[in-house]
Amino acid sequence: MNQKVAIVTGGTGALGRAITDKLSEDGIKIYIPTRDIEKFNKVYDRSQNADAAEFNLKMIFSFNCDITDENSVFEFVSNIGALENGRIDYLINAAGGIDKPVKTAELTTGSFMNMLNLNFMSAFYFSREVMKYMIKNNFGRIISFGSKSSTEITQNRFAYSYSKRGVTELMNVLSEENKNNNIRCNTIIPGIIDTSSNREWGSDDEIKNWTKTHDIAEIVSDLISDKFKSLRSAELKLYNSI
Repeated sequence: MNQKVAIVTGGTGALGRAITDKLSEDGIKIYIPTRDIEKFNKVYDRSQNADAAEFNLKMIFSFNCDITDENSVFEFVSNIGALENGRIDYLINAAGGIDKPVKTAELTTGSFMNMLNLNFMSAFYFSREVMKYMIKNNFGRIISFGSKSSTEITQNRFAYSYSKRGVTELMNVLSEENKNNNIRCNTIIPGIIDTSSNREWGSDDEIKNWTKTHDIAEIVSDLISDKFKSLRSAELKLYNSI
């Protein structure tokens, strides 16, 4: 009855997987929104792996959800709330994406809205919906991800930078609005993350300085714990490996 409950968006991606695995190891029950249940099963069903003898049952579940659709997010969060008797303790907004570089004068409305929906609106929808449960329970932790390009002038990345800066502002405002409700919201701002897709273009010298997904996962675990119970509205910059 005392098991904590978390939602991790982007849970089938490299960063989301690392965070999900860490929080699951911490004994937290995880729910992951996805538009591809088969992909979720492929990522998290490890019972057939060579290491099956060491397979441990983890409380990781998924339901269909379009994170850029307001009604879909509402339905997803409502289902979790019903299943967990109104308990949602943590939200990790790890979903997001980046578009191709383009000069702002050539940026199409469609491309701009795609970045806004994927990076900002998804975080807004989920944060708004889980906040309703957190306020009732007088407890909650939300961690979102910004971007280095949103903290400095970055050419040819306006849509991405703008959407990520909005995420940071969202966390800061929600944290301030709910400081009397035992709710903390913080933003992690990584540099380039060491993922298989990024390794396709990075050199060996570059890769060794990239932020590792398991390091980020450890920080997320610490941030939602009581170790940093006084830390709110923080922007943690992780530009190098730690």
